[in-house]
Amino acid sequence: MLGGETHLNLVRAMGIPAAREPDLVLVTGGEHLRFPLRSPEQPRPAYTIEVFRSLHSQLGGYGFAPAGTLTAPPKKPTTLGELVEGGSLGYQVTVGDRLRVMFLSGTANFVEREVAGARPDVLVLGSSGNAAVHDYFERVLQALGWPRIVVPCHHDDLVTALDKPEVHDGVNREVVATLQNILGGRGRVLDPRHLQQFQL
Repeated sequence: MLGGETHLNLVRAMGIPAAREPDLVLVTGGEHLRFPLRSPEQPRPAYTIEVFRSLHSQLGGYGFAPAGTLTAPPKKPTTLGELVEGGSLGYQVTVGDRLRVMFLSGTANFVEREVAGARPDVLVLGSSGNAAVHDYFERVLQALGWPRIVVPCHHDDLVTALDKPEVHDGVNREVVATLQNILGGRGRVLDPRHLQQFQL
């Protein structure tokens, strides 16, 4: 699991088994990691992950709450109010030389200069809480060369448990239409459904 210091400390707080601790990899942005490790038997990676510094969405008041970071594991959080933002990262997973999927999915903002030149085939895009971000959808799609498939995420009511089928009932459906209108004929926007797979 890749993440910033806060992310990894939250995973620890949730009770990751000690045997899995070596699987936690601290990243800060700028990393380009290959999996598995290079070896004579595996000269080419099965996949790579690029890490991009990113930003949290800016709400109507030009901020977000609660700000802060965790430098040690807290007690296990039980409510949303016990979480802190902790830094935002984006990821691009490249499978062999066939498919590039970028995840700017945890929040609705990004650092344009960080992702400049990246050309994902698929963009998983955080889509809520961007009222104060100038031309967010237009800028991110253009900066990434108009990905041919866009999958909006993080546009539900943010309180329905993700393992509940009714989570899709709280989705802002206007997001799909808005993104498709901006993308036009350059690509398509998928409307993800609860626990349904789709083929890329």
